[in-house]
Amino acid sequence: MISNHLSMVEALRPACNELAHDIEAFLISGGTIQVLEGPNFRPPPARHHPAPRPKPAKAASQEPKQMTCLDKMALRDIERDEMKALRDKAKDEELEYVRKLAETMTYTQAILITGMHLRTLHRLAEKGGFKFQRSDSRSNKDLRFIDEERDARNAGLIREFLARGFSRNQARESTQTTRKSFERLLEKFGIDYPKDTKGPAPAFFAKPAQQA
Repeated sequence: MISNHLSMVEALRPACNELAHDIEAFLISGGTIQVLEGPNFRPPPARHHPAPRPKPAKAASQEPKQMTCLDKMALRDIERDEMKALRDKAKDEELEYVRKLAETMTYTQAILITGMHLRTLHRLAEKGGFKFQRSDSRSNKDLRFIDEERDARNAGLIREFLARGFSRNQARESTQTTRKSFERLLEKFGIDYPKDTKGPAPAFFAKPAQQA
């Protein structure tokens, strides 16, 4: 490739010498050669484009999300557990309250304070593993001995139970007397105790209101 270029240069050399001779003759004869300026175009500076602004995020919809069937089932389970926890707490509080009463009271005294049935107090005592104080009266089964002071005290209790709406059976159990002794006290002290009294409700603590 180099040898080819050299041969082309040598071939054009006569024409180049002739052009140089003509230029020299032109300058000797008073001619001038004007040198023109090259192009002065300058490209405009690149414009700085600001960074694109991020688009604002769409606001979340304010409409409430509809509950699915699984959500409703989970909510019912939570409410059921909460209700059970409230009932268990009420039962524990009831048991501790009766336990405190049993430390200083007999069954009859606790019935007057709480309004509970004797069977309920027996059940709570067995569940909590405690006992009520023993009554200072003689055995109710011993009918050969009549204690006037005990009879007067039991008659007062019977009137108290009658005023509270206790049934005959509830009043008899609360005074811890036999049926014959109970009938004897009614006749002895002239107490008119109706036989169709249903008695109060056994619940002591208010049950928690059910949620709709």
